[in-house]
Amino acid sequence: MRKLALAATAVAALSVGLQTPAFAAAPDAPTDVTIAWADSQNVKLTWADDGLANAIYWQLPGGDEVKYVDVSSTHANEILVPASALAPSKDHVKLIVKAVNPDGESPSAPSPEFDTLVPAAPALQDANLAANLSTHLTWTQAATTDGTPGDPLDNAAYEGVEISALRYDGTSDALGRWDSSTTSATIASQPRPTTLTLSSFSPWGNAKGARTVKLGTLTAGMSVPASALYANRLAIKSWLFIHSTGSIVERASGIPVELQARAKSTDAWKTWGRYSGNTTAAFDTGIASLGNRQYRLWVPARKVVSSSIIFLTPATSTGAKSSKTLVKIVSGGFNPAVARPGVRWTLSLKIAPAVSVRATVQYWNWNKKIWVNDGWVQLTKGSWSVRSAPDFELGTYRVRFVVPTVVVNGLTVNANTSPGYNQTIR
Repeated sequence: MRKLALAATAVAALSVGLQTPAFAAAPDAPTDVTIAWADSQNVKLTWADDGLANAIYWQLPGGDEVKYVDVSSTHANEILVPASALAPSKDHVKLIVKAVNPDGESPSAPSPEFDTLVPAAPALQDANLAANLSTHLTWTQAATTDGTPGDPLDNAAYEGVEISALRYDGTSDALGRWDSSTTSATIASQPRPTTLTLSSFSPWGNAKGARTVKLGTLTAGMSVPASALYANRLAIKSWLFIHSTGSIVERASGIPVELQARAKSTDAWKTWGRYSGNTTAAFDTGIASLGNRQYRLWVPARKVVSSSIIFLTPATSTGAKSSKTLVKIVSGGFNPAVARPGVRWTLSLKIAPAVSVRATVQYWNWNKKIWVNDGWVQLTKGSWSVRSAPDFELGTYRVRFVVPTVVVNGLTVNANTSPGYNQTIR
């Protein structure tokens, strides 16, 4: 019996020494996982657990998990996840929180499902310049197919359309943001040249519109002769330069322009001619010289539309340039100019404009070498003539006419002097 008792005691002792240890246990999954915007750039992720360390994962569509960051046990049960850290243009995604202890990670505790979809790029429809040089833009924006509508991160306040300006020196300025329900905006006058670009925006990224607005300038120039004879063509030459990008100067054909004139600086400008031909080089914008006037080249506001660009330039003009009109001596002189004694000659004068006016007659003093006034003649409708009696005086007689300044249709035509006319009898 003793032997059996000892044996029993030994078995009992062995049984105590070989007792099976407890199995290792991973922690329980966190609870109360929430997501919300902390601000327009950061997602606030919160959860509850037993004060353990945590691992944060990013769950892609289909269930694949990508580790984002580890969180120590001393850290609060919340972190800020920058929106830029999450891949854009994804739908049906989650943030995953796992508790971590020395024995491993807990099962996944998912956030509510959400998306990182970038709103569609705005499609520019039209752009127009106002008189104050502001620009009115209209656009459309296609709806985005959202597989998780109403998720905690859907926030219209953080989405919309942004308009930016690219300056001629390469710098860029943001001009404003408009919510997704807005489809038009008016941009204040901008320095030129400037390119306006529309982009959608959201915390997940932006999408730039393909069509832009170029705000450029046109520089106009012209050369005007200082004077011309009445009714002769005033040979005005004009030119245009386009500035749309930086310091680059461009030219284009078919830019409509207007030649404007006025009698004096206090008068309103009046359009006398229009031109829309080849404007890639200097072009003729001449006009008949009908009196003293000021001229300028007026270029109306211009809009050029293509599939990728709307190009807007405001109206512009040259400065006023003056030109005088002189009375035109159409014809005149002796007939015949050379004759024998006893000739009956005719002396005549014809001018334009065909007005009735007195012209001063001057003869040439051969001894003193000067012109001397010798009365006047009356022109009727721009013409005068006289026929002499038989003339026997030998020698050369030389005369000229000084036609005074006249006013025709409210325009001043300046005085002019005829050439000298010779009559020789020998």
